[in-house]
Amino acid sequence: MKRIALCLLLSSTVCFARDIVLTKPAILKGERTIVSLKAGTVVELLGRDDKMLTVRYGKITGAIPAASVAEADSAPEPVRKDDSVPARKATTTYGKAVEKAKENAGKHDKNLAKAADEILQ
Repeated sequence: MKRIALCLLLSSTVCFARDIVLTKPAILKGERTIVSLKAGTVVELLGRDDKMLTVRYGKITGAIPAASVAEADSAPEPVRKDDSVPARKATTTYGKAVEKAKENAGKHDKNLAKAADEILQ
C-alpha cells in the first residue's frame, strides 16, 4: 500500500511540471553537469524557491536563478534554430564546392519534378 501511494505521489509531481521560456541567459547546474542556456530556451519547471528554480532541460535536471524568467505576461516567443543562425557565404574552396553541389542538386530535383508533372497531366 505504501508503494502504491508513493508511486501516485511521484506521478502527480511529474504532471504538475510546465514549460517556461527563459528571458535571460542562465547557467543550469545539475549534479555532475553545467549547461549554458540562451534566452528564449524552453525548459520544464519542476519546482520553485525564492531565488532558484528547479528545471529540466532534455535529460538534465538542475537549478537556475529565478531572475532568468520574467513574469508570465511578458514572456517572449521561443527562439527557433532557423532564426538564430544567419546565412553566410562560404569562404573556403571546400565550402564553395559544397554550396555549388547543393545548388546543382536543387536544380536537378526541380527538373525531375517538372518532367513528372508534365507526364501526369
